[in-house]
Order: sequence, then structure tokens, then C-alpha cells
Amino acid sequence: MRFSVMIWPYSGASVEPVVRLAQVAEESGYETVYVGDSQMIWNDVWVTLAACALGTKRVKLGPGVSNLITRHPAVTANAINSLNMLSGGRAVLGLGAGDSAVRTAGLQPSPLAELSERLPVVRALLDAEEVDTLEWYKPRPDKKAWGAVQRMRVIGTEDGGKKIPLQLACMQPKSAAVAGQFTDGVIVDGHMGGNAEGARATVAAAAEGAERAGKDPASVRIIAALDGAADDDRAAALDKVRPTVARNIARKPWLPDTLGVEHADVVKEVTEAYTFYEHLDLEARHRQLIPDEVALKCAIAGTPGDCIAKARELAEAGVTDIAIFGTSQDEEGSRANLERFAREVFPHV
Repeated sequence: MRFSVMIWPYSGASVEPVVRLAQVAEESGYETVYVGDSQMIWNDVWVTLAACALGTKRVKLGPGVSNLITRHPAVTANAINSLNMLSGGRAVLGLGAGDSAVRTAGLQPSPLAELSERLPVVRALLDAEEVDTLEWYKPRPDKKAWGAVQRMRVIGTEDGGKKIPLQLACMQPKSAAVAGQFTDGVIVDGHMGGNAEGARATVAAAAEGAERAGKDPASVRIIAALDGAADDDRAAALDKVRPTVARNIARKPWLPDTLGVEHADVVKEVTEAYTFYEHLDLEARHRQLIPDEVALKCAIAGTPGDCIAKARELAEAGVTDIAIFGTSQDEEGSRANLERFAREVFPHV
């Protein structure tokens, strides 16, 4: 089992709190620091990642996750390649269909067919290949753009070096299969990665996609991105993860039976109340709708013993990585939590 952290760069006067948390993660032995991308509510992901690259030496860095709606795939390929240069080869690219970043801009997430088209384009651009331009981004048929090419490439990627890992955030088994087919890792949040039922479905779908592409299923990472809180007081720990758990269940296209069936009333109520301008906000009003039982199924939270048991449960279900959440909205709380997981939970998994 490998351990990482996803940091929400809560909009503020400085990106320095995120850099300091990245340094804590590095000092505590975490493998990767992901930084959230949601331009309307958080500080810019690429500026923040560049600052983290300059402030760290070992830890891997990448967006957790970006999307291919608010930025053209070629723009994202250039950005991650530049981060890889700046960090000395430590970049990891996490992508998704788009959630708070697109919804708060009045846009819609990418459908699976679109992701299946664009992920190979990003991979090819990162590998210094020349590819056809994407139809969706071309000028209107009645307009002719002077100098527009039909084939594109990102200059600078041809220098070679270590391949940049590509990972996809998924909200249902169908997207996990796409991730297994086209990427190196599946990132799943608490409804798919926070309990054994969801994790097993994710692993099976990713394996199906990998086999479709002629890949070894074992080569695809299964990354459970979970809000984490370790506290001697179980109730206090569960209270900290409720904002994220609310997003874990709100209007998801797929939920395990232990959530979607057993807690259908909670899912409906949270879906109707969810506000994206309070996305993962510690003070979000919709957090009050999450009962303890649902929080336990979508997060790694409770006493250190509870967290150890959950991590072991996920490992047995096929999860290879756990990435716990942190936020610069509560820098000191996130720091203490990262250190406690590294000291009291992860060594026992």
C-alpha cells in the first residue's frame, strides 16, 4: 500500500499554506502530493504546484484532478510537462470529467465518449507524438482560421526522460474501465474507494479495461482518494469528514448498494441541498445531513485503530494506494492529521 495526500488550495491571500503542507507530506513519507483544481473557489492549481515543486525535493506532484473542459488538452499537456521539468521529473497528471471546476463556471463534465477520445491525445502529446487536432475545439465551419494546423504537438516533450504517469478520477465502474484502458491509475473517491463493496467493483472494472487494451491489470494503480481524520474521539473525527462525504454521495451516477440502497433517503436529501460554491468547505451547510454510518462508509476516519482497520479492508479489496485529503483552509489541522496518519496508521497497514 502506498500513501499520498490531496490538498485543497482554499482561496486565500497566499499559496504558502499549501507549500508548507506539501513539505509536511514529504517529511512524513507520503509518496505524492495532489493539488485540487477548481478555479472559481480555489487558488490556481498550476501556480500552486510550481510553488510546491520549488519547496520540495522528493515528493511527486500533480493536479488532483484537472479536467479537459476548462483547459484544452494541449494546454494541460504543456503545463504538466513544464511542472515535470521544474520538479526534476516528479510530475503526475490526474485528470477527470470535471466536477466543481466546470459546474461553477456554468459548464458540464465530459461524457465518457469524450474522455475516451481525449485521454489518448494527452498521452500522445506527453510522449512527443504529433496528433490530429480535436474536432470539438476547431473553428466553426463557416469560419477559416488563418494558419490553423490539422496536426499538433507540444514542443519540449521530445527531450524524453521518465514517462509522466496519467491517472483518471472516476465516479462509476464504466469510467474505471476507461481508466484501466487508457491510463496508469484509477482515482476513486469515497463512494467507490471508501468501502470494500465499491473498491471491488472498481478493481474489477479497471481490470476489464486494462485487459481490453492488452495491459496487465496489476499495472494499473487503484487510488482511493478519501477524506481522513484520525482522532481519539471517534465522533470528532467523523464530524471533520462530513463535507467531503456529502460530495461522495451527491448525484453520483453509481453508488454501492450499501450506500445507494441502504441510504437512498440521505443521498436524495444531500443531492438536493449540495452547493458547489461550498464544495469541500469545512463549513458547508450540507455537511449537517451526513449521519455517522454514511461517513464511516465513505472516509477513513475515527480512532487510529478504526483507520488501520479501514485501510486493511481496502487493501484486501484490491486498493493499492490511499490518498487522504488535506485543506489549506485549516492548515494546522491538516498538518496534525497528516503527521498522525503517518505516525499511527500507515506503518500498521
